[in-house]
Amino acid sequence: MQASSAIFRQHLGTGARIAALAALYFVTAKLSLAFAIPPGYASPLWPPSGLALAACLLMGPGVWPGIWLGATAANLTVEHSLLAAVLIGTGNTLEAICGYALLRKRGAQRLETTSDALTFLVVAAVSSLVAASIAGLPLSLSHALPWSELVANWFTWWQGDLTGILIVTPLALAWASRVRPSWSAARVFEAASGAILTLGTTQLVFGSDATRQTLAWLPYLVVPFVLWAGLRFTQREVTTAVACVCALAVWHTVNGRGPLATGGQLISLEALLAFVITLVVTGLVLGTALQERRDAMRILRERYDQLEARVHERTRELQAVNASLQEELARRIQLEHGLQESEQRFRLMTESVVDYAIYMFDPRGRVMSWNVGAQRTKGYTAREIIGEPVSRFYLPEDVQDGLPQKAMEQAALAGRLETEGWRVRKDGSTFWASVTTTAIRDSDGLLIGFSNVTRDLTEFKRNESELLRAKLAAEQASREKSEFLANMSHELRTPLNSLLILARMLAENASGNLTERQVKFAQTIHDSGMDLLALINDLLDLARIESGAGLSIVIAPLELRVLRGYIEGTFRHVAEAKGLYFALRISAELPPVIQTDAQRLQQVLRNLLANAFKFTREGGVRLEVAPAKSGWTPGVEALDRAAEVIAFSVTDSGIGIQPEQLGHIFQAFQQGDEFTRREFGGTGLGLSITRELVRLLRGDITVDSTPGKGSTFTLYLPLVRSATPASERTAQPTS
Repeated sequence: MQASSAIFRQHLGTGARIAALAALYFVTAKLSLAFAIPPGYASPLWPPSGLALAACLLMGPGVWPGIWLGATAANLTVEHSLLAAVLIGTGNTLEAICGYALLRKRGAQRLETTSDALTFLVVAAVSSLVAASIAGLPLSLSHALPWSELVANWFTWWQGDLTGILIVTPLALAWASRVRPSWSAARVFEAASGAILTLGTTQLVFGSDATRQTLAWLPYLVVPFVLWAGLRFTQREVTTAVACVCALAVWHTVNGRGPLATGGQLISLEALLAFVITLVVTGLVLGTALQERRDAMRILRERYDQLEARVHERTRELQAVNASLQEELARRIQLEHGLQESEQRFRLMTESVVDYAIYMFDPRGRVMSWNVGAQRTKGYTAREIIGEPVSRFYLPEDVQDGLPQKAMEQAALAGRLETEGWRVRKDGSTFWASVTTTAIRDSDGLLIGFSNVTRDLTEFKRNESELLRAKLAAEQASREKSEFLANMSHELRTPLNSLLILARMLAENASGNLTERQVKFAQTIHDSGMDLLALINDLLDLARIESGAGLSIVIAPLELRVLRGYIEGTFRHVAEAKGLYFALRISAELPPVIQTDAQRLQQVLRNLLANAFKFTREGGVRLEVAPAKSGWTPGVEALDRAAEVIAFSVTDSGIGIQPEQLGHIFQAFQQGDEFTRREFGGTGLGLSITRELVRLLRGDITVDSTPGKGSTFTLYLPLVRSATPASERTAQPTS
């Protein structure tokens, strides 16, 4: 469907061009008949011929029906004979096609070079013969004319078509060009002045009455103006000037005025043709030659600019390379001096070092050099060990396993090898050694030996073992302490619960036999017991964590609306009692149900919100739950790999945290400075337990605080969506 539509549009466009060309040819032909000379109506200037050739060159020979229709219709209005009109129209059409074919064969259809211009002149003269010759047949049949008049009519016809082609075709091609030069105000003034002078001179020369005394060279006074147009402007302006001058010359000459109308009709036409050819050749050849020169100069300038740019670029590259070579040369000289100094220092150092062993051995494993440190560490003198194999320093079982040879192979391959192991002294005793073996190569990369640095780490190894034993003992003691705390916390809760129940019953004073003061005492006992119970619970959780027993985690569906209800019910009255605002916002981008441990999440949020209300005197507390793209500590694998992350941000307008305290607020029993502990109380266990719970939930917690303005604690957890129906959800927050 699209292909057929495109073909239709193509045919429609072609038909429109043919119709437009036919109409333009007809109108131009009717206007050109003003120059026609009956009978036969041959015209000394026939612009339609130039228009037809230009149309074929610009749009292709497929537009020939437009030429034929326009020419036939125009001639039908003159001869009133259909056969004559058809023959003349066919001649005009064949003339244009012949000119197009000859120019295309020579590659001169654009008239861009001097060669194209000269070829065009010849082709114009040859193709003009076609229409004049074909038109002679109907003229001889319809008009009884003597042979001389037929020849004169043929010549006039040929001259008219030739003149039309010479004037109109270059003009149409030049104005059809897409190149549009810029015009300044000075250039516009120059062009207008030149046009006035050119047209004025042409009118002065050709508009006067014809007399035989008129000088023959007088018409050529306009040639300098054409030369001036070619020198100062482009082909478009040159062809326009030529067309205007020739049109005036033909008009005045046909009407018997000017220096070219002094002879007979044929002589006048010959003179007119010579003048037109001279003017066209001058303008066309000069214009193309100058355009070629302009194009050549433009290309030359572009190539010169490119060459200059490349020269500058190569110069900069050479300067950079030269600077790099100078730097490399200076660096090499410095390295050589440094190498010489290093070699000297190395010799002095290795000869005098006694703290650790430095020696060299060849690729076969034979000792080549030996310093004082090596003698002190291994017991051999230089005379005793030089030339001996390095396998003497290894345990027998290591030698049997080929360890010395493997060490040399690995050092040669990697360039450097660092190992630790047992080594043997001269007296057979062993020591724990740190050994660094480095391959040494010459400038061609050939292996010439190895350097070996051996340090005695026996004492370090002994200390390390003692530290390890002490660490294990401390860990065991910590576990026993934690187990003790866990057992004690559990044992304390049973009598404390009974005490709390009795204190609450006394505070309620159901029988009414207690005084107001006694009820207050009972309420104080109950509140203190609740604080003690909270402390015992925190100690129990901390003991479980430190003992390695851990806390249980149960992952199940959790409805965020239920979590909202729990938070509102737990802390709304706290905010109202302290005169603070409390805002809770859950983002609509979150799913209604997530997968997590509801009880542990509840405990974390309860700790964070309780701290926020505790340390806030005025303003309020805000809890925001929303998706998060970043913000957690880098390296938390569960969050880094999670497809989605949910963030719980608790923000208060409280006292804030000092910068130096931010690093240890999550440690056990840490609660800011002494003033904070006295004013707000507490044990400092809440955030420590909160951090461990967050780790169990595979999340992270961060804090951002400004002293005097407030703090924001943000809990990040992997967001796992749940599609479990509400009726099947069991793990929900409980107060």
